[in-house]
Amino acid sequence: MPEEKVKVAIDYKRCDPRRCDRGICSAIEACPTKLIKQIEPYDSPYPVAGFCQECGKCLDACLLKAISML
Repeated sequence: MPEEKVKVAIDYKRCDPRRCDRGICSAIEACPTKLIKQIEPYDSPYPVAGFCQECGKCLDACLLKAISML
């Protein structure tokens, strides 16, 4: 049976890019596989399809604890 890939999820009730430095999601900069994107500063970030390394860097970087792995 193939191993399931871990996905990144964003809790938009907690996420507030206005509270991130320069409006840029800190989890984006922390993710080595770039599974979180943001079109412009202060826009809500969004997860993209891809293989999560489960390193937890995005979890540690998000001060609002709005990122989780499923």
